Amino acid sequence: MKLDPRQAKSKEKLHSAYLSLMKDGNVQLTIQQICKEAGLTRPTFYKLYNDINELRRDLFNHLLLQLKEALTIQSPKPLKEMPKEEMPRNLFLLFEHIQNNRIAYETFLIHQPDALFIQGILDILKRYVEEGIHYAETRQYLLSENEELIISYIAGAYLESIRWWITTNYKCTPNEMAATLIELSINGPYIKRFN
Repeated sequence: MKLDPRQAKSKEKLHSAYLSLMKDGNVQLTIQQICKEAGLTRPTFYKLYNDINELRRDLFNHLLLQLKEALTIQSPKPLKEMPKEEMPRNLFLLFEHIQNNRIAYETFLIHQPDALFIQGILDILKRYVEEGIHYAETRQYLLSENEELIISYIAGAYLESIRWWITTNYKCTPNEMAATLIELSINGPYIKRFN
């Protein structure tokens, strides 16, 4: 269902209000608190949502859709045909998205971890890793035949890297983070290969 511009603006205000109150440590929110923070009435809230949980899920869906778009591989090609500077593009967009939505990620990933949000991030990361393996034509070189385990392992490493980045107050630029993760994904953490 397409929202009219006024409803879309109200949704945006409710998302911001919910996020602002959660960031400040309010875990037992009421609709009245959210409406007051958003500068909207309760009837406006109920036109858009049945309850606070529906608002929460809608906010998460909005963020996760942007995350998914950032990690969508636009021009898939084998790894050997991809210019080195093109490799980290999607991961750069991921880190840029996180930085642009830092309050949400700091709140729901670090300060008040939310299982629904975290699982949504992991699902998107797994899909990205799986597509990367497929498009790069590297499946034949995997260490194990259990591809699902490898995908979970890499997605988990990406998630922990995101957490590290946030908790170090964005110590590296999005470009540096993307380049490092690509390097780690392709060559592992060592400068020199061991036999």
